Amino acid sequence: MILCASNTSLTAGIWHGNRLQSMQFFANTEQGHVDFSAYLIKNHLPNIYLIANSIDEDYRVESLPHTTGKTRTEILQRKLNQFSRNAVYRTAHFINRDADKRKDDHFLFVALNNTDFLSGWINAINTMQAPLVGIYMLPMISQEIIRLQKDQVKMQAAHILLCEQLTTGLRQSYLQNGKLRMSRMVPFRTDTSQPYASNDVEENKLSAFYATEIDKTRLYLISQRLASRDTALHVVLPSLDDNNIVCEHIAQHINAYCTPINLYNLAKPHLITPELLRLNPELLHMQLLANGFVPANLAPAAITKTYQLRQLRNSIVVASIMFGIFGLLVLIILMYKSYALNNEIQAKQAETTIQQHLYNEVSKNFPTSPIVSSELKTAVDLAQAIKTNSKTPARLMQVLSKAFDEQPQIQLARLRWVLSNGSSIKDDETNSVTPTSSNAIVDTSTGDPPTLLEIGFINAEIKDFNGDYRAALNSVTRFVAMLKTNPAVAQVTVVQEPVNVSSFANLQGSTADISANERPPAVFKLKVVLKPELPNENTVNESAVSESTRVKATP
Repeated sequence: MILCASNTSLTAGIWHGNRLQSMQFFANTEQGHVDFSAYLIKNHLPNIYLIANSIDEDYRVESLPHTTGKTRTEILQRKLNQFSRNAVYRTAHFINRDADKRKDDHFLFVALNNTDFLSGWINAINTMQAPLVGIYMLPMISQEIIRLQKDQVKMQAAHILLCEQLTTGLRQSYLQNGKLRMSRMVPFRTDTSQPYASNDVEENKLSAFYATEIDKTRLYLISQRLASRDTALHVVLPSLDDNNIVCEHIAQHINAYCTPINLYNLAKPHLITPELLRLNPELLHMQLLANGFVPANLAPAAITKTYQLRQLRNSIVVASIMFGIFGLLVLIILMYKSYALNNEIQAKQAETTIQQHLYNEVSKNFPTSPIVSSELKTAVDLAQAIKTNSKTPARLMQVLSKAFDEQPQIQLARLRWVLSNGSSIKDDETNSVTPTSSNAIVDTSTGDPPTLLEIGFINAEIKDFNGDYRAALNSVTRFVAMLKTNPAVAQVTVVQEPVNVSSFANLQGSTADISANERPPAVFKLKVVLKPELPNENTVNESAVSESTRVKATP
């Protein structure tokens, strides 16, 4: 809904898109306000755009430093308070920006000084809680007429004076470089009360009236330093009649260019008849607003609160619908994937049934096995466990070989290698055969394959022993330390020393009196426990042993 309010009446129109559907007039009286409230209810409280056409209006052009964001808002608010502190409906409209080094911003400050003619309509809108989008000045919409007639009007003209015949009087709007700078409205005199002249006498009176008011406007522009005495005004006369005579009169008396504009050419695409436009010329401005040309809003936030709440509610509804559509799409996708997955499962089940049937048919021809399948499985598991625990004394030999190379005075007499799940096993010297993994000591009390330890019992002696037991003990100690430094060794225990260090030993006689043949050998015994072997370490050690053996065998 678009409204155009003047001091005496209100024009209300309903637009669907950019097409006028209906229009109604209301007098600015109490009964008119009541009828307007009923009109709002009848049309289900649509969004309302209000155009104000008043005599009591003020315009001022100001140059401000170029700023943005919060700083610009604060500067504009301060300027508005200086310009029109008591005005309720006011705004700052950006015009352009200087091209010089300062690049200042030019703003047009607009205010309605007298709002009594709007109070009745605003109260009716607030009472009905109808959403008011904004309040707009009629001359700010008039500049759109010049833009639409750029082929007919010389847009390069720096100074344009747009003179419009409205129901309330003559509206003169001054545009500089196509931008509104000021506007004034003059009521028609009693002898020129008709908006459009109907005969030559009235046309002459109208021409004289135009010339007089244009000359007054020129003087006002000069006083406000918006134009100089030498400035050539380009007067534009929108009308439904042929105003060539009026234009000629203006050009002769005030020395200005004058261009008539046929308003019907603008209204015809929107199916607005000349009769309707003749009765209400403001209808063209309402149509321009319906087309989407929305100028700066004069209404404060408190008046447009209902509209803002409706916009917020609509945004929430739209967001909810979008989320619902998104959820529905996700649901459809998931249902499609579930359907495809179920089809795939059914296909796999059918394929499994076919394969099972084929297997059953083939298995009927198999010979009867004398062994139960469970026993075969147990045998395979045992074979795998035996293969996993299958080890050789190669790793122990590697450890001892390295130690014997470092201690050449020590000679190996006996070696026993066993596998056990505990390190507390003792040596049995009656059996000198090195057992393999088949006769290793294994605890099978648990179901999992045990971790077997490699244990070696070493019997050795000191070569060329001369009776120096202290030196023999030191050699054994160094040999044990050498074994412990090997990362594969977990524990080294001296089972038997090369000399009897017991306090109960019988120490009689002299070692000097004993000959070399009669001297007992320095024999000792060790127990070596290796760390558990990594899974791939056995293969590496066996290859290392075979390589070492091949190198040593090379002459």
